[in-house]
Amino acid sequence: MCKTKEEGGLGIRDIRKFNYALMAKWKWQISFNDKGRWKEVLESKYGLDIDGSLPIKYQSLWWRDLTSICREGGGDEWFQGEVGWKVGSGDNVRFWEDVWVGNSNLKTVFPRLFSLSLNQGHKVEEVGGWEGSMWRWSLSWRRVRFEWETLMEAELGALISRVNVMKDEKDALVWRSEATGRFTVSSAYECLVTTARGPLIDVFEDLWEAKTFPSVMVTAWRALLNRIPTRSCLRRRGILLDTTV
Repeated sequence: MCKTKEEGGLGIRDIRKFNYALMAKWKWQISFNDKGRWKEVLESKYGLDIDGSLPIKYQSLWWRDLTSICREGGGDEWFQGEVGWKVGSGDNVRFWEDVWVGNSNLKTVFPRLFSLSLNQGHKVEEVGGWEGSMWRWSLSWRRVRFEWETLMEAELGALISRVNVMKDEKDALVWRSEATGRFTVSSAYECLVTTARGPLIDVFEDLWEAKTFPSVMVTAWRALLNRIPTRSCLRRRGILLDTTV
């Protein structure tokens, strides 16, 4: 029933996943909002130890749920997978390890180059420099690259050249599922349901758009999902029948 209509469901919101999305909003506010009396209260009580290493005896049920919710909701660390960086001066963003260009970090996209790099763990601002008003990238390597590796290096250069390093701007964390970069519960919920979403079937979309009586559509929907209480269906569900009709 919680599947989308295109998948054969009724489009009813999954309450468990929606609760994950609501809790994720708290994690976003705690992790990335610098102001607020409420944050000072939480910090005095829990130390904002959002990774869950605070001993359980010092955690309230709400805090315990908050520290675990963003791991359980859609697999391992689904929340962190949607967080990225918008580069300003580059003093907080790790060049290889953080997500700041594209949809993944550079060490995942270019594992070979990462293994050869002398800039592992370095911030973006440390992997280049200013020449007047122009920013120039300057990567360091353990050895001279093979010819096939230089092709990957050129691809890397083309990718990072899309980002403008800004001398007087701060780096900012962004929610990559929203064009504005701001966290929303609706986008978090969409992330969670997308991970569990099956293939879309056109026949269900056509069914719900059909111009007929609702009772007819529901009956057709049940038939497509094999939910009509026929003998074979009832037998499969473990319902014993005394009649042979």
